[in-house]
Amino acid sequence: MLKFADKFADKFKDKFTDAIQSFFSPVYEEDEDEVFELPLDESGKLIRPMGTVRRVEHRFRTVRNNTVISPDRLELDDEARALLEIAKAVRDKAYCRYSGFAVGAALVAGSGQVYLGVNMENASYPAGLCAERAAFASAISAGEREFTAIAICGGNEDEPCYPCGICRQVLAEFCGPDFPVILSDGIYPLGGLLPHAFQL
Repeated sequence: MLKFADKFADKFKDKFTDAIQSFFSPVYEEDEDEVFELPLDESGKLIRPMGTVRRVEHRFRTVRNNTVISPDRLELDDEARALLEIAKAVRDKAYCRYSGFAVGAALVAGSGQVYLGVNMENASYPAGLCAERAAFASAISAGEREFTAIAICGGNEDEPCYPCGICRQVLAEFCGPDFPVILSDGIYPLGGLLPHAFQL
């Protein structure tokens, strides 16, 4: 039984080594026929030297262009501008000592009450909290469950501060796809910012 286990382990080790070798693209200066050996340290742990990992081609491209105008975007009206001013004012209270990127959010509940939120950073980055979620936490703690709009202001006032993916999902938990998200360049429907929200 022990011999069988040893043979199985050797066979698995060979396949694993082959798979690792196929991932690397060795660079040879002179001899193209030189046998490539895995770069292992004294304990047998794999070392990945800079420049040896093969580049994998892909078809998708990530394009970041904040100047694209969405056909679903509406122009700002007086009410939206007023809510943006509130978000801009509360933004000064943000705790962002690490990034320096202050964000303020003003959330209007169905009751008409406006709940405020700012981003709160932490030395342990995942422990931070976005302004949008801070506003929602305040509103939910007060018993609110219906909301009519949110305004977000952050960074450069001339550029829209789009909510992050997590915040969009939190918005979708309580708000429908036509929920207005007010940014510096217009009013966006939530469904346009998060077309396929996760649901249970």
